[in-house]
Amino acid sequence: MAEAKEILDKVKALKSKSDSMALKKTKGTIAGTFIGMGGGLLIAFSRGYNLVSSAFIGALVGGIASNLLLPNVEEE
Repeated sequence: MAEAKEILDKVKALKSKSDSMALKKTKGTIAGTFIGMGGGLLIAFSRGYNLVSSAFIGALVGGIASNLLLPNVEEE
């Protein structure tokens, strides 16, 4: 019984690590989206562009860039 418990503990530890990496990538992508949105708003405000469309485009660019730069999470 002790061996089965050890195996279950190892499996739980591996699962928590993979969930943690996926969560970190998601948080990083969301943070990149908000940074891009802020950058888009700043550019739009300084040049007199439409704020809503510039914020949307900035968020899109920031989210894609951060998603590409963060390491891939291998799913099994």
